[in-house]
Amino acid sequence: MRPPRRRPRGPRTARSPGTARSPGTARSPGTARSPGTARSPGTSRPRPSFFAEFAEGLREARRHPWFLAGLGALTVVISTGYSATGVALPLVSRDKYDTGVVLAAAMTAYTLGALGGAVVVARWRPRAQGWAALAGLGLYGFAPLSLLLPVHWVFVVAAYAVAGIGIELFNVPWFTATQREVAPDKLARVSSLDFMLSYGLAPAGLALIAPAIEHFGARPVLAVCAALCFAAPAVAALVPSARGFSREGAGRGTPRESAHA
Repeated sequence: MRPPRRRPRGPRTARSPGTARSPGTARSPGTARSPGTARSPGTSRPRPSFFAEFAEGLREARRHPWFLAGLGALTVVISTGYSATGVALPLVSRDKYDTGVVLAAAMTAYTLGALGGAVVVARWRPRAQGWAALAGLGLYGFAPLSLLLPVHWVFVVAAYAVAGIGIELFNVPWFTATQREVAPDKLARVSSLDFMLSYGLAPAGLALIAPAIEHFGARPVLAVCAALCFAAPAVAALVPSARGFSREGAGRGTPRESAHA
């Protein structure tokens, strides 16, 4: 049996490496993507400026009227009430009660009150959460008021304990509502705006209250601080969405409460 015949093959033509593909299909490493879509591994988007980020946070905050109202009240309370604590309390403890015990006892009572307030707010679910929080913030007015009135030092300590309870009744719902209502990609900027205006302006209050006490006296300055601490949260509560710290639940409590109503 004869072996099968093979067709004769002609000589192979050599291909240079550069002609393996047609010019239209060959891609060099640097031309894998068009310049509009190419991104080098080590580059990233330029970060916006501080003012651009601040403006973006402010735009997001303006979408939540309850936030602007609460932030304004918090800023007033911190710049007046906290300043009274930092400046007037040591003076009153020394000059009025002739002892430093009042200062130490009042600050200890404030801390213990804040711990108690945190326990209360962990279990308490008021229907009008925003109003309850603003009412707690207004309790700080009793701190400068106690320094103003001719009362026994025990009442000063009790007033600071009440102020500590109130500040936590505000803080927990405030931060919870901010995280719930603000867009996640804007939360960092809005939170920065919160701390920048509230606690950032506190040094201004500290710087102004000392010369104000020296010029006008402690009693009128403390009276103004107490009035502002009571009035600012009350004014903030007039904003419809402040009732539940929710833009969607304006006048109806929080969205969750409205769903179960």
